[in-house]
Amino acid sequence: MTFFRQLALKFTLACAVLLSAAAPSTSHAAGPADTVEAFHNDLLSVMKKSEDLGISGRYENFLNHLDRYFHMPLMVSFVSGKHWAKANKDQRIKLNQAARRMSAGELAVLFSGYSGETFKTLDTQVIKDKSVLVKTELERVSDSSVNVTYRLRNFGENWRIIDVLLDGSISQLLKRRDEYHRTLEDKGIEGLIALLNAKADEILNTNEAANRAK
Repeated sequence: MTFFRQLALKFTLACAVLLSAAAPSTSHAAGPADTVEAFHNDLLSVMKKSEDLGISGRYENFLNHLDRYFHMPLMVSFVSGKHWAKANKDQRIKLNQAARRMSAGELAVLFSGYSGETFKTLDTQVIKDKSVLVKTELERVSDSSVNVTYRLRNFGENWRIIDVLLDGSISQLLKRRDEYHRTLEDKGIEGLIALLNAKADEILNTNEAANRAK
């Protein structure tokens, strides 16, 4: 697996658990494909300015972009399942915040440069539950393209991403649920909150220290 293939895989894994303590903010996009294309434009903008922004700037940008395009509360409730149903309001808020921190940190590290990448929207498809699949392709100058499919659902006037599928079929939301199952079973919501916060701290502190050492 090439470096860029690994990067694309980590990107989709990160996107699958982008979690927020608040309801999604208003988007200017009119439809599901518009929402995905707006997200891609913001992603590329961060990549192109990555050096000037630094990791802290990229992190702050991704926090805002993730809130804008993903339906975070729905996704975190799915990932944590029965444990979410048993959690109190304070625990739910803390879990959302911890996962949001970790995901933005991962994206800030992964998308730390630009090498001519572009995104292309290929197709849209309505599925049984009335959510929509938006099929896209990440095109790269020096490597093969990667297919990334977004699943979106309409919430009032806004379309929000609720899952990301690698190669068109591998649900990253399901993968995250499986990944955190043992932590939730052994240590509950509090254990997962601690794990995600620790990962976020490690990502940000390690990269800030590396930047200072340059």
